[in-house]
Amino acid sequence: MRMKTIGKILIRGIDALLPVGVTLYGIYWLLFYGDRMLAEMVRPFVPEAYIWPGTGVVAGLLVMFIIGTIVVTNPGRRLFGAFERLCNRIPLVKTVFRSTQDFTRFFFATGERGEFGQVVWVPFGNMHLIGFVTRGPAYGPADTAVGERTVAVYVSMSAGIGGFTVYLPHSKLEPTGLTVEEGMRLVLSAGVSMAEPPRAVPPPKLAPGSEQPPKPKPASEAGIPGT
Repeated sequence: MRMKTIGKILIRGIDALLPVGVTLYGIYWLLFYGDRMLAEMVRPFVPEAYIWPGTGVVAGLLVMFIIGTIVVTNPGRRLFGAFERLCNRIPLVKTVFRSTQDFTRFFFATGERGEFGQVVWVPFGNMHLIGFVTRGPAYGPADTAVGERTVAVYVSMSAGIGGFTVYLPHSKLEPTGLTVEEGMRLVLSAGVSMAEPPRAVPPPKLAPGSEQPPKPKPASEAGIPGT
């Protein structure tokens, strides 16, 4: 067997094993440390004889299910609304609470967010960036057309190392056809994700000569001395 063939086989093995290994390690880390933390929280209420590996995870899932069951009822919604209003009145607490609430709704409240979280093409010079609408057309005079009102768009950098927020008229954005999860996976993988769905809409073509940087003027016209 030639070295080239052996190298290809090794690369295929790494390609198959690395995602599985990283995923399993992430699950192990989450379950191990999450279970330990949650087990410490339920330890005062559960006899020591009933504390087993996995008790914290089971208790956490049970608590989330119970709270979810309560929140979907009318009394639960009113109770949570009162708690939410209380958190929004406390300095510093309201900042953390609102940020966490917006983050969870961005990814999980898919049926309620409307344009919130829509994945769009953002024009940038003679290229396009992938952005996520974080605030719908709520900026601008009330009599302004929806397409001309300003929206807030978050543009993430590859590998999740940061990003920035831009404000653009809604008419300058074009939908990509991607969900938030698909768009984030495409951005974080720097475009190498093999799971891009065929329904994704390519970025719009720019008109010839549009958004091109200006050509430099001759030295004589620019007023440079000694020319």
